Amino acid sequence: MVERRFDVVVVGAGPAGSTTALRLARAGFSVALLDAQRFPRFKPCGEFMSPEVLPMLAELGVRDELACAGAREVRGMLLHGHGRVVQGRFIDVGGAQAPFDHGWAVRRELFDATLAGCARKAGVELLEGHRVTGLLRGGAGDVEGVECSSPAREKLTLRARFVVGADGTRSRVATELGVRRETPWLRKVALVTRYSDVPWGDRAEVHLLERGFFAVAPVEGGDVSLNLVLDAAEYERAGLPRDELLEEWLRRTPALGERILRGRRIDPVRGTGAMAMSTTRQTFDGAALVGDASGYVDPITGEGIFFALKGAELLTESLSRALHAGRTDARALQPYLAGRRREIAPRIAFSLLLQRGLRHPALVGAAFRLLAARPRLVDTLVSVTGDYVPLRELARPSVWWNALGTPRGAA
Repeated sequence: MVERRFDVVVVGAGPAGSTTALRLARAGFSVALLDAQRFPRFKPCGEFMSPEVLPMLAELGVRDELACAGAREVRGMLLHGHGRVVQGRFIDVGGAQAPFDHGWAVRRELFDATLAGCARKAGVELLEGHRVTGLLRGGAGDVEGVECSSPAREKLTLRARFVVGADGTRSRVATELGVRRETPWLRKVALVTRYSDVPWGDRAEVHLLERGFFAVAPVEGGDVSLNLVLDAAEYERAGLPRDELLEEWLRRTPALGERILRGRRIDPVRGTGAMAMSTTRQTFDGAALVGDASGYVDPITGEGIFFALKGAELLTESLSRALHAGRTDARALQPYLAGRRREIAPRIAFSLLLQRGLRHPALVGAAFRLLAARPRLVDTLVSVTGDYVPLRELARPSVWWNALGTPRGAA
């Protein structure tokens, strides 16, 4: 068995893992970045990035490359539901200024491969096709590395001062640590594909359904990314192949289906679930969790990439200080937990509240009537999902005065 040593081993080369590895390598640490697949690889995702993500991409050094590759500008969102359509833009809200008046949409194959490639250029050892088979433990139960297998089925031992689990909602690291929990009331299934030859503007769209929603965004090359998210019980009850079920729901949603079905599906219909999980802890002696591996709520608001990059930023700040101080105990990562409570937890709570509300049709109908009458309120809510508006800004009376001011059609 081959044995190697690093300062940090990061498991999972999605946005959270690659960003963590990249930042640590730039800080001078030796880093191994593992992923069970090879790049480019498909990843089910809404493929939208909020305006607040764009400055983060510039800091990481990948924004220009993604722009040159054709990342599409998304200048707001159209919401369809209860026979109404409302649209919102990214605007300044209270004391929060929009860094851009648009977000981006880009295929995850391109985005993930670009980030992982940038990490490799920074000195990260990228180990594609390497699957973690277990964690290495010290005498006191602390994590000291991982065991993994290579594409050639060679067994490797990678020792590290810290192991970072960034391996998604089915995280092997979180499972090995015994902290992964399903969220039963949010059992959902997502069907994901793309279409070409569909005329589309510069907005993302969400179409609310009785037991789920469609989310659509334009991506590079003039194509659109299509997601159908359904309650798992509804998916199981239908008992149809994925492509038939998707087209059935498109026909039942004419405001979207009549446009989409005139195009050409260019990818298989892929399914994924579960769409919600949590962890009881995120830091340990010798280990930490970040991104979806640390907890996941289906972000109907499109904030998943922001959660990944912000979590990686917060974690690497704590890891760098701990490594420089020669510490590997969980207490050294308290600043990471504090940052999560400040920057991420309120938005996850907002997503959970929204998911709860969507289960009550009468409440959703009333909300759409209000939004249709108050277009500035739609702009405010869409801007909050743009990740640049701290939720504390919503405590300002002036924000609500502006949002709920003159109704549509008033003199």
